[in-house]
Amino acid sequence: MPPRPVKQLQILEALREAYARHGHLPELTALARSFGIRYPTLREHLRALEAKGELRVESRGPGRSPRVTLLGPRSGVPLFGEIAAGVPVGSYPEPDAYLSLRDRPDHFALRVRGDSMADRIEHGDVVLLHRTPPRRSGEICAVRVGEDETTLKYLEWRGATPRRYRLRPHNPAYPTLAVPAEELHVDGVFRGLLRGEVVDELLIEGGD
Repeated sequence: MPPRPVKQLQILEALREAYARHGHLPELTALARSFGIRYPTLREHLRALEAKGELRVESRGPGRSPRVTLLGPRSGVPLFGEIAAGVPVGSYPEPDAYLSLRDRPDHFALRVRGDSMADRIEHGDVVLLHRTPPRRSGEICAVRVGEDETTLKYLEWRGATPRRYRLRPHNPAYPTLAVPAEELHVDGVFRGLLRGEVVDELLIEGGD
């Protein structure tokens, strides 16, 4: 069976995190064990990432682990486009670009379309998001309802195991929606905002 793209993304994030923390990449056999996969399977993932231009794999001869090099400028926080486009689940999304910020595993950015969160978050702003469940009611989250596009709203609920959630805009011109828990998926939790010339200064194009 060929490597699953979502596993490739997890491996790439693990490599980047290890390099950011320790200044070098982990030993590949140990990395394979940490993911519960065999070493040859890890090699398949690495080759797939090499084909995507994310890293370089160089042989060091029989019996020796290959040398893996993370490639720039594909580093920093990935920018996936407009929030209305969403982030596909279980796939390997290709970022439109990267933001030259300190690498943070499980963080990504989206460009806002529309004014439902104005005037706190404006059309054209870039929001930084963390792929993690919200810890408390009232946090701003990138969410999807069923097959709908991703939207940015305050996510509100009551109780430890809510059956319904409220999606509340910041702009009072838009309605607050109530959605069943089983139809809601959280893509990320809001962690910060970039606006105007700052975005252009930090932008690193992702294309080859």
